[in-house]
Amino acid sequence: MAPLHALVYQSQATRPLEASDLDMLLLDARINNELANVTGALIYGNQQFVQYLEGTRADVEQIYARITRASQHHRLEILEQGRVDARRFQRWHMGFADAPQGVVQQLSQAQWQRERPWVEDESSTSRGLSRLLAFWKEEAVLSR
Repeated sequence: MAPLHALVYQSQATRPLEASDLDMLLLDARINNELANVTGALIYGNQQFVQYLEGTRADVEQIYARITRASQHHRLEILEQGRVDARRFQRWHMGFADAPQGVVQQLSQAQWQRERPWVEDESSTSRGLSRLLAFWKEEAVLSR
């Protein structure tokens, strides 16, 4: 079995995203990540994205290459990447700093809220998870 690799990046939305844009992004990401056997979490708030991806290096790089071509965002910056001992996410999650508007977003947010305490417990073992949570907490405070 190939070693696991994680990548954390941030980017900025090219424009404010409507609820329908976010729903399409969610559905597209879930399908493509599942096909590539990549898991992780994406946080969106205040027109910013931070995403944590995990899987084999080739699979993560394949998904990240696809992400770099997406027109919804720009100014991509890799914050951290490297080998990880185990998956932190068994499924792909999305959390929102702002209140979700669509049904797909509400379901994703509910899933993120269930998993978040576990991620917070694990964050001390991963700088990538720590960055993801720090962004979520900062954006959640700003959106209030």
